Amino acid sequence: MKIKRITRACMLFLVAILSLSILAGCSNEEAYITTAKEASYYGIIETNLTTEKKLEDFEYMYNLLEENFSFFNVNKRLHNVDWIGNKKKYEKIIKNTKNDVEFYVAISKILDDLNNDHTHVFSGEIYNRYYKHFYPNKHEVLNYGKSMERYGFNGNVENIELNPNSNFLISNEPVLETKVLIEDELAYMKIKSMSAYHINEDYSKIGNFLREVEDYEKLIIDIRGNSGGFDNYWKNVVEFLIDETLKVEYYSFFRGDYRNRYEMYKVPTAKPIEKLDEEILNKFPPEVKTDFQYYDRNFVIVQPWWGDLNFNGKVYLLVDKYVFSSSEKFASFAKDTDFATLVGETTGGDRVFPEIPFAYLPNSGLVIRFSSELGINADGTINMEAKTIPDIIVDDPTPNSDFNYDKCIQAVIEDKVQ
Repeated sequence: MKIKRITRACMLFLVAILSLSILAGCSNEEAYITTAKEASYYGIIETNLTTEKKLEDFEYMYNLLEENFSFFNVNKRLHNVDWIGNKKKYEKIIKNTKNDVEFYVAISKILDDLNNDHTHVFSGEIYNRYYKHFYPNKHEVLNYGKSMERYGFNGNVENIELNPNSNFLISNEPVLETKVLIEDELAYMKIKSMSAYHINEDYSKIGNFLREVEDYEKLIIDIRGNSGGFDNYWKNVVEFLIDETLKVEYYSFFRGDYRNRYEMYKVPTAKPIEKLDEEILNKFPPEVKTDFQYYDRNFVIVQPWWGDLNFNGKVYLLVDKYVFSSSEKFASFAKDTDFATLVGETTGGDRVFPEIPFAYLPNSGLVIRFSSELGINADGTINMEAKTIPDIIVDDPTPNSDFNYDKCIQAVIEDKVQ
């Protein structure tokens, strides 16, 4: 009897182990399955790619990024993701896609693993917005025949209809808000986007508002949630508020040769890294020397506006983790030149200078965008990794419509002006 009980117990144990293994196997398999909505939801056209063609496109994208993308080591350190080492996993995901739309979603998720907002695959809406932005100049990548087919575009820019609820790149709604929070003491300016399409119309509005509050003790410039755009927007603000030229230098590093394929992506002032002074190079993280072939020096310069405006108060810049790209450039410039006191939380990083490259996948025509510039902070750290840390850190920088409950604004009010 005792032997039978032991045998039965062993059998039950083995069954339990086998069941757990099957469940674990099912769970692991689910990680390789992609679900997607209808193709029209993403603004793409189904063309019934074969698995072989999908894998060829993935291989092309993988090799392109392996040679040119800037932040593999940063991604490992910050997010514990070994994107290069995940190749077999990504191939299995691609093999399991049943149609083009699942392939599109799979590519999107694979790029999401890079944890970089400059790196993504275009939806139809994004493709249209970029095409309209660059028109009438011919953009070679966007005009690739299979890309136009994939996104259902016939080349007539007049027929492009944009989602009115999206302000990506082309902002339909106002991006500037100005008001007085405390009469004769605290002025407030909110910039939702560094929009190229509002630079001219907002320039005079900004100047007029600053004249009205030029005797105020404090001015808040709020760029929380501002994910970037075009430098001229924020430079127009700065020039009204300074009485001497401000200048800061940043190094950038590049790898691979993709930028040289298209004129608009070239960095004409870039030099081989061997020509950079060894003493300067040693101030940067070791991967700069081992993984990158070219460097460039970038100067951000803002000259004062010689007009009738004379603001002598203290400037505060409100920032959060969504501050990125051009807005990040504003944040780092403001801190490094002492133009403003930064208030909030650490920014999103990835300050860029040359054009961010696009690339099409040869078979599917899907267009991707990827970050190919390693920007260095003034203190020698990698901008995408260290980002920009505020002077006054606020534990909850979330904007509040009632400034009495907005922790960043309250931190400004409590700050003593020297």
